[in-house]
Amino acid sequence: MKVFAHRGFSGKYPENTMLAFEKAVEVKADGIELDVHCTKDGKLVIIHDEKLERTSGKPGVVSDYTLSEITAIEANLTHPECHGTTIPSFDEYCSYIRDKEMVTNVEIKTNLYYYADIEGKLLQALKHWNIEDKVIISSFNWLSVARFKKLAPHITCGLLLERQHMIDVAVLAKEMGIEYYHPDIGIIDDEDVACCKKNGIGINCWTVNTSEQMKKLIAWDADGAIGNFPDMALKALSRA
Repeated sequence: MKVFAHRGFSGKYPENTMLAFEKAVEVKADGIELDVHCTKDGKLVIIHDEKLERTSGKPGVVSDYTLSEITAIEANLTHPECHGTTIPSFDEYCSYIRDKEMVTNVEIKTNLYYYADIEGKLLQALKHWNIEDKVIISSFNWLSVARFKKLAPHITCGLLLERQHMIDVAVLAKEMGIEYYHPDIGIIDDEDVACCKKNGIGINCWTVNTSEQMKKLIAWDADGAIGNFPDMALKALSRA
C-alpha cells in the first residue's frame, strides 16, 4: 500500500506548501496529494480552497490574483509557527519533485469554478517537467477527469467522491477508462471494495488519519492511504 501525504505533511506543517511537501519526502512517504487552481493570469498554483482566507487570511479567491501576487502570500494560518511558507506555483513543486521517486496525486479543483483549459495547462506542465508517469490526476468534477483522460489517455486518473455513498462507482470508472476510485474513508464499504477488485479499479482512500482507519485499509488490501500524518500511516505498515 502506498502512503500519500495529504496536502503534504499537513498534520504538522502548513498544508500545500513546499515545507509540507519537503517534510513528506523526509519521512519517506510514497507520494504527495495536492490541489491546483488557476490564477488571474492563467497559471497553476497549489492551494486547496477557492478562497484564500482560511490558510492565509487574505481576502478574495485564487483567480483574483496574478501568479506573482499569490506566490508572495504566506499561507501558514493552520500552523502559524511556520514562517515564510508561501503559496507555491505548480512549476515550483514540479522542479522540486521531478528527480524524486514520488507519486503525485494532483487534484484539479474545478468544483465551484471552472478554469478555462486547466486540464490542458496541467498536461503541458507535466510534459514540460517530464513527470507524466509519476502522477495520478483526480477531481470531484468527473467531467474534468474525463476531459483530462481524453487529452492524455496514458496518464493515470482517479474519481473522487465524498459524503454520499454511490453504488458501483468501479463499473463507471472502468467504462470511462479511469484506473482509480478515491473515496472518503467514511463512505466506502466491503461491497465497494469487492466491486473495485472485480473490475480492476484501484482504491486510494482519504482522509486516513487514525491507526484504526489504516487497519481497515490493510484488511481491504487497498492501494493507497491519503492522510495528514504520513508518519502514522507508515508506522501502521511497519515501515517507520
